[in-house]
Amino acid sequence: MKRIISAVVLLFLATIVQAQTGVIRGTVRSLSENAPLVGANVWIIRTQLGTATDTEGRFLLSGIPPGEYQLVASYIGYSTKTTRARIESGDTLQLDIRLDREIISGPRVEIIATRAQERKNAVPHAEFSKQAIDARYTVQDMPQLLSELPSTTWYSEGGNGLGYNYLSIRGFGQRRISVMINGVPQNDPEDHNVYWIDFPDFTANVQSIQVQRGAGSAFYGPPAIGGSINIQTSYFSPERELRATVAGGSFATRKFSLSYNTGVLKDKYVFYARASQLKSDGYRDNAWVDFRSYFFGAARYDENSSLRLHIYGGPIKDGLAYYGIPRDANKDDSLRRSNVLGKTDIENFNQPHYELLYERTLSKNLRFNSSLFYIRGYGFFDYGGSWGTPEYFRLTPEYGYSVESIPADAVIRAWVENNQVGWLPQLALKHDRGELIIGAEMRYHRSLHWGRLQAGSGLPEGVVGERRYYEYKGGKDILSAYAHETWNLRPNLVLTADVQYTFKQYRLFDEKFIGTDFRVPYHFVNPRLGLNYNASPKLHYYASISRTSREPRLKNLYDAAEASTPASWGAVVPEFATGPDGQPDFSKPLVRPETLMDYEAGVGWRSQRVQLALNLYYMDFRDEIIKKGGLDRFGQPRTGNAERTLHKGVELSAQLRLTPRWSLSGNAMFASNRLVRYTVYNSSGEALRLDGNPIAGFPDVLGNLRLTYAWGGLYLSLAGKYVGGYYTDNFKNQDNYLDPYTVLDLNFSVDLAGIGLKGLALKGTLSNLLDRRYLMHGEGAEFYPAATRSGIISVEFSK
Repeated sequence: MKRIISAVVLLFLATIVQAQTGVIRGTVRSLSENAPLVGANVWIIRTQLGTATDTEGRFLLSGIPPGEYQLVASYIGYSTKTTRARIESGDTLQLDIRLDREIISGPRVEIIATRAQERKNAVPHAEFSKQAIDARYTVQDMPQLLSELPSTTWYSEGGNGLGYNYLSIRGFGQRRISVMINGVPQNDPEDHNVYWIDFPDFTANVQSIQVQRGAGSAFYGPPAIGGSINIQTSYFSPERELRATVAGGSFATRKFSLSYNTGVLKDKYVFYARASQLKSDGYRDNAWVDFRSYFFGAARYDENSSLRLHIYGGPIKDGLAYYGIPRDANKDDSLRRSNVLGKTDIENFNQPHYELLYERTLSKNLRFNSSLFYIRGYGFFDYGGSWGTPEYFRLTPEYGYSVESIPADAVIRAWVENNQVGWLPQLALKHDRGELIIGAEMRYHRSLHWGRLQAGSGLPEGVVGERRYYEYKGGKDILSAYAHETWNLRPNLVLTADVQYTFKQYRLFDEKFIGTDFRVPYHFVNPRLGLNYNASPKLHYYASISRTSREPRLKNLYDAAEASTPASWGAVVPEFATGPDGQPDFSKPLVRPETLMDYEAGVGWRSQRVQLALNLYYMDFRDEIIKKGGLDRFGQPRTGNAERTLHKGVELSAQLRLTPRWSLSGNAMFASNRLVRYTVYNSSGEALRLDGNPIAGFPDVLGNLRLTYAWGGLYLSLAGKYVGGYYTDNFKNQDNYLDPYTVLDLNFSVDLAGIGLKGLALKGTLSNLLDRRYLMHGEGAEFYPAATRSGIISVEFSK
């Protein structure tokens, strides 16, 4: 750690250049209409200097050391433009940048279909730009990177941000957050979860991220309850580039990556490839990771169309740490790193993605977009099985075995294989008063699940590594159609309206031993209405109302992997009403879909130096699927319906340019998350009403503050985060309470061109700067400790 801090100081001193700085000011406008582009991103490559245009399209970059630079301007729906600029001591350079409407450089329709636009869509959202990614990303996972955005927080099972990490928005876990990459849905169709661990080092390939809160603006994909995350991978650069990165830091963390971009070939082709390896011992015992990742892209650009192919993924290996620690163990430096799972509790998994993105301009006002994708996931995790019984593993005389007990060295292997194919066609028609978008979503998903004893001494022949004690297949079919209208009622008043019909059907079949076979269909209609009023070039108001429905997980209907559980433990059976014949009536599932009515209203104000936003939300649920407190055998929270719940709050955010070199940004959330009508039953069958209790896992207060210094190639940024306390069960049990915490992190980066090392840059992160011992998250009596002070430094070379 002392070496990392020393390196930061040396980097700072090495970049102090005794020279007068210059200024670049100017405007960004549309080439065809000569209209100012509000909120366009403007930044200087290989520095941390960047800004966004104001309401008149103006920008100002100051504190620029003398030298030659490449200035980039970008705006959604327009081609990115790079301008060369030379700055002398004391110069003020004036630039008038014109951006042409995007024809072939990216999937614009897909972006509009999933992303909110300021002063147009009535959706609270925040952006994480390429500039911010380049400044702060080293090895950390996506949840940690995004955790400083409004109403957002995260936790790590392993403690140090590598491995299994989880994100929440307004307290809603990532099962209830819609995640899309290039417009392609990423939530598991059966489980609803997004396993960020299956995207190792993926952030290095990302161009921009938008995080929406509440029901969001996407018309298809996983239902957005708490919010949505829209990730756009990097556009293929017209310039040839080779880039290599080496990183290392605390807990034996190390990374190596290599990428190459061909630039434009024969005026229409571009190829890009990147590979990396990331390893770490982790903070908690046995929480190691060994990741390999790849990203390959190819594109063809024609006059009126573009075709892009993406193939990405990477095999992962890791030590499991999905159980937390007792709350009191956090006080002991040794106990807080403990992990009840051992060296045999491991995971191997691989999830390659294949995307084919096609876009064609059919006429001046008509554009067609198509996304075809295939996702395959396969692998296993091993975990101790000595707790089981012969009945659980079906090793009883009924199945031809006579086993008295399960050995202490028994290991279970749980295998899963997923195959998903989808097509997302879309048509956008511009008209005199706005734009109409219509489209469809078609997805087909099938899975195979099985479990067996992978190790165990003294077991009968043919059992270990061969005999499966459970096996079943799952499936989900998704078909939806939608229409979205943007209607300019007046030049400063925009109405957005859309409606989605979606059909989803679960299937469980080919269950070994029991033979359970069912289909459960769901039909939802989700309307949304929003209004945005631009009161002045700086001030705008908005309001929206949305209805969203979400079906339960497949495991909520039937946990077939646990069907062999002995009746004395609590039999695991299909969760359906019982028919007259005493058998499950598969047309009547007991777990109901959750339905949200989301009301949002807000105001935004923007000038060249200040951005302010206020948002109010009122989320009224029927049958919300909430956490019950505690984890299942696979470390996932137990859930169930609550008759009625209510989430309401206020969100604040601000960005201030204090001086040309100093900036300050922050956000806060103040919320109330309560059970309105919720009854549970104890072991004696007595009803316990929990009306008015706080909902497990929802903090009522969140806050972030970041102070940044940027000058030339130097970037230093101090970030503080506050997470309010919350109960980890619904009973207000004081033993199951997560204490509030505050944590400070430091990000830094420096371009070494200032000391003659052209093409070389260093950046890093110091996490938990004050070395606090705090718990990040809790589920019932399980709590997850954050790593102590740690750091990572990366060296990047580009040519």
